[in-house]
Amino acid sequence: MFELFITENQSMLRMTTFLSLLGLLFILEQIIPRLQFPGLWFYKRQLINLSLLLIDIVLIRLLMPLALFDLANQIHQQGYGLINLVTLPFWLNIIISIVVFDLLIYLQHIAFHKYKYLWRIHQAHHTDTQFNVTTGVRFHPFEIVLSFIYKMLAVVLVGPAAISILLYEILLNAAALFTHSNIAIGKAADNFLRRIIVTPDMHRVHHSNIKNETDSNYGNILSIWDKLFHTYLAQPEAGHEHMRIGLDEFQEEEKLNVNLLLKLPIYSNKQ
Repeated sequence: MFELFITENQSMLRMTTFLSLLGLLFILEQIIPRLQFPGLWFYKRQLINLSLLLIDIVLIRLLMPLALFDLANQIHQQGYGLINLVTLPFWLNIIISIVVFDLLIYLQHIAFHKYKYLWRIHQAHHTDTQFNVTTGVRFHPFEIVLSFIYKMLAVVLVGPAAISILLYEILLNAAALFTHSNIAIGKAADNFLRRIIVTPDMHRVHHSNIKNETDSNYGNILSIWDKLFHTYLAQPEAGHEHMRIGLDEFQEEEKLNVNLLLKLPIYSNKQ
């Protein structure tokens, strides 16, 4: 009965969780902000980010009618994928699948930074000159499509249970919102949490305009990958209060509209 409910309502569960957390973190940013971002631009850029989110959702619905959950269900039932080569307890299958997929998305993130044409797509995310929960949904539609195809291939290769993919997608979306949120969680809590998961302060370093800081802290959910592969950077050189967010070549706020961001992969020749 539970599995049937999940199967029939997986899309609703993901969307409800995503929108609820987006709203909650937005409210918390008003109550306990980590940094102050004054000015009308703070609200304008959030509308730009949410507009990109809407475009991404519509595009995925039109181009990718088969959800990852449905694909994973088919692959797992057929016994395909590396994880099905051995018999594991269901709970262990879920944990391993989530950890493996988090590693794969970490590697994908690095690829989007290291390869010229992927960076030209991904830089739309880094052009945000401020940092709050809506930055976590600021992605070019090309990146969303490429990421979806990458995850489809990963599902075929790994063969996780469908519930694993649902849980990972929920956790990944939650992490994207949380790690970009502008909420003050306190130094002690941040130090404790980043032993296991990526925190807003840890990920904010990744949005610095300084290249070696941008080329660090690629993790999405778990912080272990950055530490394991030596891409971890604890703090920004200028400190969180004084660090510059965004890319130097995209600091003119009036030019950072939806139209420019959509044209960015073709418009920009910068690496």
